[in-house]
Parts: sequence; C-alpha cells; structure tokens
Amino acid sequence: MSEILDIVNDSDEVIGQAERDEVHRTGLVCRLIYVCFYTADREIILQKRSLTKKNDPGRLTTAVSGHVSSGQDYLTAVIRESLEETGVEIEVSALTPLGVLRADYVQGDYVSNAMRGLFAYKFDGVVSDLKVEEGDGAGFISLSIEELERQLESDPDKFAVALAGTVGSNLLSGIKSLLNQ
Repeated sequence: MSEILDIVNDSDEVIGQAERDEVHRTGLVCRLIYVCFYTADREIILQKRSLTKKNDPGRLTTAVSGHVSSGQDYLTAVIRESLEETGVEIEVSALTPLGVLRADYVQGDYVSNAMRGLFAYKFDGVVSDLKVEEGDGAGFISLSIEELERQLESDPDKFAVALAGTVGSNLLSGIKSLLNQ
C-alpha cells in the first residue's frame, strides 16, 4: 500500500483520501509542496532527482518537493520533507509562503494534478552542507538566479516539468522580490 493523500477540490478543500499510486494513475487532485532554497548571493539551490523516480527522473527541481500526506497541512509537509530531503531542520518562521497554485502535468502514465504550495527559504549554508536523501535524490547544485532563468529558457528538458512551468516562474518571481527588499 502506498502513502495516503488527501484529495482536494479547486478551492483546496479536502473532499476525500486515496493512495498515492491511485492519485497519480487516475489524475485526482492532491497537495504538493515546493521549497526554493536561495542565498544572499542570489544563488538558487536545486536538487537532482534520482534516475529511479517515476516522474522527472534525473532532472533538476527545487531543493525540496513532495506530497502533503493525508491530515497534514502545507507547512507540516514542508518541515518533514525538508528534513528528509536535505537534512535541514527549518523553523516555520524562516519560511516565506509564496502562494498556492493549481498546476497539472502529465508525463506518460504519471498524472500530477495538484494544488502546489510554494515556499522560499533563505539558506545560509553551502550545497555541501545538504544531505542527499538516499534513493530519491542524486545531489544538489547551485545556480545564480540569472543562470537558472537562462537555462530554463534554453534547456527546459533539464528541469522537472513543474519547475520549467508555472511553478518555477512563480517561485523565481517571489525570490526576486525577496532579494530586492
């Protein structure tokens, strides 16, 4: 049995539960989180996904991304996933919420219809401080915001579908606003 996820409507209200595999096989709408780690030097830290992942294998994505388990809220999932995927214990007060948006993607048999919670986290360390999650991650890299934007434009297939689309543009816009304050 796979993880149980909450199923939500277009107003992001819970309307049921289903197993994760069923959610992505049938296109039910679930909740996902994305945490963009950024530095004071305008660097964005990206995670390379494992080649064994069902969606976006080997592609670059946000430092943290994952499902919101049934009964959890977005912030609880961010704290859990951040520790699992990077080894970083994040305090809620250190996060900047950048909104929730609906974005749907299909990759072969994998359907990802979701309300996607977007968050920014100012990371004071370096990439080598991060712990790669065994089996799910394949390392971390950092790119300047400008270089990331250039690569997203010139080589979008290098990135997870969500990062190359609306999710990524919303995250980068939010990070730029934070850095310009």
